[in-house]
This record gives sequence, C-alpha cells and structure tokens, in this order.
Amino acid sequence: MEFVDSNVLAYYIFRSEYTEEAARLLAEHEDLATSIRVIDEVIFLSIRRLALERLGLRRLDKVKAYISKHGLNFALEKLTTLRDVIHDLNIIVLKDVASFEELLDTMVKYNLTPSDALIALTCRHHNIKTILTFDQDFKRVPWLKVIP
Repeated sequence: MEFVDSNVLAYYIFRSEYTEEAARLLAEHEDLATSIRVIDEVIFLSIRRLALERLGLRRLDKVKAYISKHGLNFALEKLTTLRDVIHDLNIIVLKDVASFEELLDTMVKYNLTPSDALIALTCRHHNIKTILTFDQDFKRVPWLKVIP
C-alpha cells in the first residue's frame, strides 16, 4: 500500500504546474491510501482557495462568516471532485494514529510540522512504507520512501 499526500490530491483537482505529474502518480500506482488528516488539508485548502478566487475573501474569519451565512455552495464542485477521485481511484481513507507523545517526538526528531508528523506516524502504524508526495520534508523520515 502507498500513501497519497495532500499536495498530490490538491494538484490533481486544481490546475497547477504539477497537475500532470500528480495525475501520472495516481495512474501508475495502485493500492492507495490516505488519511482523514490529508482529506482535511485538501478540503481546507480548497475552501480557502475558492473563497479567495470566487468571493474575494482572504481572511479566515471572513470565510467562516460567509460559510455560516451562505453555506459551502461556492466550493461544492471541488469537494465533489475530491470525493469522486477518492472513490474512482479506490483510495482507502485511514484513521490517523498517533499519541500526543509520538507526535511531539516525531516533530522534534525529524523537524516536521504537526500535520506531516501525524501523516508519518499514521503510515508507520499502518505499515505503509511509501508516500506519494511533492513534500521533500518526508525524506527525513527513515521509514518512508518518497515518490517522486
């Protein structure tokens, strides 16, 4: 099993210089998994990006106020696309697994953000040794092979 990081999914659903590479990675690899943390990151990124592009909202408090009053219709297309990608590629969505102590230790030992440490620990817990990501920080994690 190989883990799909948030940037691969985000580049796949949003046009960028890495979209073709993300599509190639997803097409060439089978038996894929991701985590709730990754899904959360992609959803948050999607909402923030679309709020800026479509609504001109830059500040998070303004985005939250807009969602509270008007809902998420402005982002539903991309959220549906994300759901479809997960479904169509049979990507398993795993629960994140880490204790507070493991999280802190991993962050400090490998100089990772909390999200990246949680992803690395989730991979270790599920015996996943390969991660599809454009984030070079994972190269500091000894139990993960980074692709590309």
